[in-house]
Amino acid sequence: MRTRINLATQPYEDAQRFYLQWGGLLLLLAVITAVLLGLVVRSHRASRDIASKVAKERAQIAEIDRERAAAEAILNRSENRDVRDKSRFLNALIARKAFSWTQVFSDLEKIVPPRVRIVSIHPAVNTSSQLEIHLEAIGDSHEKAIELVRRMEESPTFLQPRVQAERYESGTTPGVDFTIVAQYVPQLDKERR
Repeated sequence: MRTRINLATQPYEDAQRFYLQWGGLLLLLAVITAVLLGLVVRSHRASRDIASKVAKERAQIAEIDRERAAAEAILNRSENRDVRDKSRFLNALIARKAFSWTQVFSDLEKIVPPRVRIVSIHPAVNTSSQLEIHLEAIGDSHEKAIELVRRMEESPTFLQPRVQAERYESGTTPGVDFTIVAQYVPQLDKERR
C-alpha cells in the first residue's frame, strides 16, 4: 500500500483545470445574463411605446367624452328637448327598420347546436342605441345553453351574449328553457359590399 505524502510548503494545485471548468460555467452564465438583459430592455421599450399609445388613446377618448358632454348639454336645454326626443325616437325607428329577420335566421342557422329550438326572437334598442336581441330557446340540457352562448361569443355577429333567465321544465318533454340577450351587429355579405 502506497501513501502519497506532500512535504512541500505550498502544495501544487492544478489552477488551469479549475479555471477551465469554472471559467466555462461563468462564461455561460454571463451569456445567459446578457441575453436576459437584452430581453428585459427590449420588452421595457415595447411596453413604454405601448404605454405612450395608450395615453394618447385615453386623451382622445377624454376629448371625445368632453365633446359629447357639451353636445348633450346643448340637447338637454329646455328649448332643444323636443328635438332631442324626436331624434332619439327616429334613431330607434331606423335601428329597428335596419333589422333583417332573414339575416338573423341565417346567422342563427350557422351557430345553433343540435337539439336546441329557437322559440322566439325579440329585437330591441338598448340604452346605448345599439340593436339587441332577446332570444328564447329550449334545449335538452343546461350544457346546450352554454354551448349556444359559446358559439355566439365566437360569432362576429353577436356581441356579449349572456344567459338572462333559465327555467327547467319537467313536462312531457323535459328540458331547459333559457333566454339569451346579445348585441346584434349584422355582417354584410361579400356580394353586397
